Amino acid sequence: MLLAWFVPWLALLFLDRRELYGTLITLPTWLSPVVWATSLAQMVGETLNRLRPGKNLPTPATYQPKGTYRLPFQGWWWVGNGGPDPETSHSWELLGQRFAYDFLIRDEEGKTHRGSGRRPEDYYAFGAPVCAPADGVVVAVQNRHRDCPWPGLLDPLAWSILGNYVLIRHEGGEYSLLAHLKRGSVRVRPGQWVRAGEVVGECGNSGHSTEPHLHFQFLDRPNAFLGLSLPIPFSGFLRKKEDGALERVPLGFPVRGEEVAPWDSL
Repeated sequence: MLLAWFVPWLALLFLDRRELYGTLITLPTWLSPVVWATSLAQMVGETLNRLRPGKNLPTPATYQPKGTYRLPFQGWWWVGNGGPDPETSHSWELLGQRFAYDFLIRDEEGKTHRGSGRRPEDYYAFGAPVCAPADGVVVAVQNRHRDCPWPGLLDPLAWSILGNYVLIRHEGGEYSLLAHLKRGSVRVRPGQWVRAGEVVGECGNSGHSTEPHLHFQFLDRPNAFLGLSLPIPFSGFLRKKEDGALERVPLGFPVRGEEVAPWDSL
């Protein structure tokens, strides 16, 4: 079976220049010791997460959030990935990312970038402010990781899958993670108190990001690999329907394919 998969892939690799180029440019990434160490950390975290809660994994129906949270941005963003069920989940089989989200910005034509989209600066989300979803204390930050200059490909020089990020501890020991931020844009430091809606950085293309976007999720521990993803709804946002009508959502989960915006940012 492995041979049946490998032979067609090898033929495609040498016959399709784009496939060949994509493989060559990302090969250093997959051979990187840091990436392998990260993958090992994810495997360990997944194993521990599956042993820790047993069969009582948190679900939207059973988990009671300790705090109230708003969307982590201003204005309209598109849910590129994420939702509260297996059909819409960011990564349902990964307990550490089960209820994570990828947020992007699109134009009226549904495009996430201007022109050809060859540069990070072409993307509407690049440089857009990202905000704390609730009051809390900053636990950890990263601000030195470069933004991948080639949207569409994983950065072969990436040394962290998160890239630049901000990790915040909220009420009751819930943590929020905002990742793939723009290098040099993080404006908070560990130990700093932040307010809901306060800008903590800007959206970027750092880490394992194929185009500028915000990776966001809630965790029950201050560690992206050991923490369990929590199904926490957002309060006070607008959902744009297919016919253009706006729906006010007092409390709920954004779902993949929707455009959403916080009430207080419009």
